[in-house]
Amino acid sequence: MTKLIFKSLIVLTPVLWLSTITSAQGKVIELKSEDGTKELNVGGVIRFNQRYQSWGDDKYNSGLGDPDFDIFRLDVDGKYDDFYLNSSYIFQDDDKTSVEKAYVGYNVDEQNSVEAGLVYKPFAIYPYPQNGWTYHLPFFLGYGNNIAPGVNLNHESKDWDMKFGYYPEMLSESLRYSPESGAYSELDNTFPSMSQYENEKKNQVNARIARKFETATGKQEIGVSGAYSQLENGLTNDDGNYYAVGLHANNNFDKFNVQSSLIHYDYDAKNPSGVDDSMTLMGANGLTPAYFIASEGTVGSLNLAYTIPMKDMGALKAVKVYNDYSYLKKHHDDWSDSQMNTTGLMFIAPPFLVWLDHTYGKNSNIIGGATNSTGFTSTTSENSDKWLSRVNLNVGFSF
Repeated sequence: MTKLIFKSLIVLTPVLWLSTITSAQGKVIELKSEDGTKELNVGGVIRFNQRYQSWGDDKYNSGLGDPDFDIFRLDVDGKYDDFYLNSSYIFQDDDKTSVEKAYVGYNVDEQNSVEAGLVYKPFAIYPYPQNGWTYHLPFFLGYGNNIAPGVNLNHESKDWDMKFGYYPEMLSESLRYSPESGAYSELDNTFPSMSQYENEKKNQVNARIARKFETATGKQEIGVSGAYSQLENGLTNDDGNYYAVGLHANNNFDKFNVQSSLIHYDYDAKNPSGVDDSMTLMGANGLTPAYFIASEGTVGSLNLAYTIPMKDMGALKAVKVYNDYSYLKKHHDDWSDSQMNTTGLMFIAPPFLVWLDHTYGKNSNIIGGATNSTGFTSTTSENSDKWLSRVNLNVGFSF
């Protein structure tokens, strides 16, 4: 895929001319042909993070301290007639890197396109399942900002947004940004108790069909999603299966936005005898520890936002007030459910974008860290079944 991106850049560059080296709101480099059919843009964002949390005994609950580096993301996109390129590479803390997306596409006509490379897996609220900087339960179950090597077919018209994809395997664990089910032998930052979990998705297919329409109050969308894959076990060499189905809506009422989703998923693995099938191993690129989730569950989310335009406020163009709520009901009745609620503000002042979040969580790995490291299953730990909180400030500068 990297070679493909560089070849695309080589084709694009000779026929472009430098139109601008940006200012506050553009890309750092913008190249465009005179007829507008060829274009190359290079930009990105750097973000810093500061937080206070109610658990543990470290710098995060003993005072504000110094801001932490969050990410440096490099974005490269462009087009060449009906072909286009979209890619983002992320540098994270602890010398970790990841790919947010990296694909080339072709516009078949005004309504249909095909994309190949490291593409988004379309599902439900897409691609981000929340308003705030703090990701919510759908993301940590694999239903947000999730990419894989494969092909997407897209149809977008006034009334419909339809996406269909095929992914022969999942993205390498070393390059993941969002979590995905994975095999212990391939994941970093694991624990010996996870060593018997060797399941990987193969030949996944996704479909997302959304109906769009407009009312007097704004744009509306309702949709259905589905996913299915083999679940290959590296120890038994047997194939189980995975499926998920989802409903979602994205509704605008003047300055209000309401996003809602309901997703049911099921991992039916063929594990070795004696291995607990009720849990599935998840992990990303090792920046955070791998963790277990319930193999079957239903997760719902409801996100509310109100955007306040700012007039005569200089660089500050708008403030978004939001509340994101998500709830995971596990298949086993005697397992405690997981919940998260984030209330926050987003300050939009290009080139700056600032989030201020306050999150409450219960039985969620994100809230509690190592003290709640099995929060998505039945295991009890120091902070299981406790409401914990975190205040998070994230400042981003786009270039």
